[in-house]
Amino acid sequence: MSAIMLIDGDDETDAEPANTASEDDPGDEDEVLTIGDLVDTMDEDMVLFSGDADDSVFGGHGDDYIDGEGGADTLFGNAGDDELHGGAGDDQLDGGEGRDNLFGHIGDDVLIGQAGDDNLNGGGGDDQLIGGDGNDMLLGSLGDDVLIGGNGADTLHGGSGDDIIDDSADQTRDFLNGGAGDDVLSGGINDVLNGGTGADRFLLHLASDAIIEDFSPSEDSLEVNYSGTPPTLSTAMSDGGLVLLADGVAVATLANVSDLDLSDVVLVAE
Repeated sequence: MSAIMLIDGDDETDAEPANTASEDDPGDEDEVLTIGDLVDTMDEDMVLFSGDADDSVFGGHGDDYIDGEGGADTLFGNAGDDELHGGAGDDQLDGGEGRDNLFGHIGDDVLIGQAGDDNLNGGGGDDQLIGGDGNDMLLGSLGDDVLIGGNGADTLHGGSGDDIIDDSADQTRDFLNGGAGDDVLSGGINDVLNGGTGADRFLLHLASDAIIEDFSPSEDSLEVNYSGTPPTLSTAMSDGGLVLLADGVAVATLANVSDLDLSDVVLVAE
């Protein structure tokens, strides 16, 4: 049995929920609970609608559905495979443990997947999406978004807008796609980067051995971070395209590129 909660008010009370379901029929019918603004649910699967106020809603250990509706809401899925919808307003969504689905919708939202293989969709607005641990899929959609993959084999797609996409910290292969707009893509070891349309910046480290699928020397820019002595850059051809080398070690393979002016590559000291 699942329970439906309708959350009313913005006074951040934690009053005991009033069960408005019929006491004459205690079977498998949904319960409708009306409570205050701060909710901490139980182990069963919960369906929560928070109304138009600025609400803080906590899921429990089950597979919860939480809809922030109107207002600037803070939603926590906690344990379980949860589905969180921010709705209208500038919302903060935290999936917690489990395989969660987070949707920001309208507003400048912050979505955090935490542990588990999560799906994050920013929707409209300038959103921040943080995958956390697990093999996550992040979609910025509309607006100028910031996407950070975290640990795991992640897929990050900025969508439209001038996005910042970063999955440089971990050692697994990630897929970064800027979509439309002038994007900044920061990749790590063995990552695959595609800027999409627009003038994009690609940021890599020494020995990244990444693949850039659509680098345009006339439109895009490439930066290589290093520590210590500046490396010596060179290029070599391979079956996959032009390989950029730093002190003889592969930084990136530029697909469908046959020539690169090394003076256009920016070295950035860390």
